[in-house]
Amino acid sequence: MIDTVYQLLQTILNKELRGNLSPAEFNLIARQVQDSIFRGYFDDENRDKVKQGRGRVSKNFANLPLVQRQRIEQFAAFATVGAILPPASTYQEIALPADLYLIKDRGVSYSGNVVDETESSEASFLSASSAASSETFPTYERYSDNIRVYPLTAVPVDIRYLRNPAEPKWTYKIISGTEMFDSSNVDYQDFELHESEFSNIVIQMLSYFGINIRESEIAQYAEAKIQKQDIKEES
Repeated sequence: MIDTVYQLLQTILNKELRGNLSPAEFNLIARQVQDSIFRGYFDDENRDKVKQGRGRVSKNFANLPLVQRQRIEQFAAFATVGAILPPASTYQEIALPADLYLIKDRGVSYSGNVVDETESSEASFLSASSAASSETFPTYERYSDNIRVYPLTAVPVDIRYLRNPAEPKWTYKIISGTEMFDSSNVDYQDFELHESEFSNIVIQMLSYFGINIRESEIAQYAEAKIQKQDIKEES
């Protein structure tokens, strides 16, 4: 999808007399737009859940919360992680996966037991009470990119989480002084968003150049480009 987006943007920018878009500029904007759309899924899901709670969402294939969940679930991931530092007196320090966006609800477990999250203010209280953490009822605290798991014997832990999408990158090789798309490059990375987001991606990327365009116009540009390519190949 990324090359189609790149070529279409070049066509529209040239028609609007905005000049050529360099690969570096394209990759920077593509990364920002994909991130914006991805993070928007969570706002949309919360909004749709509210609608569903009010009985304003159908329960068939047009179920909006279901659609949003499907978009989000493609980024579901799993990792088994162990301690990164020598154990402290009561806990193990564990590094979260580098691509983690958020931990799923009750998504940390040890030997089949859910590891519940606790607030830092509760940890010291629990350790001195009858509700102290154990291998049967382990707990963890979140500290930036790490978690502290109690008790210290409850490792390694399994983490179910949603990952950040990989950064899109349009890669190329130079042929006769022209940048030509090259998907064989080791740095190549397509958009990880669903194909249905094609128009949304183009619209948002064009907005960085002050160009406002409708989805129907994108379809017209795309169709014209296909026809032009067909004529070129037949000649």
